[in-house]
Amino acid sequence: MNPILVVAGAEACRQRLVQVLVQAGYRVIEAETGRTALSIAQHSAPKLILIAIVMPDIGGLEIAAQLQENFGREAPPIILLGALPPIGLNDEPLASLVSGYLNMDVSPVELLATVQSQLVLSSS
Repeated sequence: MNPILVVAGAEACRQRLVQVLVQAGYRVIEAETGRTALSIAQHSAPKLILIAIVMPDIGGLEIAAQLQENFGREAPPIILLGALPPIGLNDEPLASLVSGYLNMDVSPVELLATVQSQLVLSSS
């Protein structure tokens, strides 16, 4: 199974998400910068990407746009992570870049439900 890519500059947040996903049986790859995430996505073909809106180098929406440009229709689903949803997320073209949004302190139950639903949707 292709991995899930978790991208967040805040190590504590990234580790919490990774721990929940690994304990649920998912294979996970981590990235702490946007540039690293883009490189990993090119080489590992993640099935899903969870990415923080605020990153140390390239913002989550910019990374989503670059992935869409690189992969086109084959781009994996992207779930944004943040403290507050970005303004305009429900408007085009932002809505076409991502599959959803989760709060950074999402509960494990909600995280796993969202991941599972996105994986099911992307495989159909």
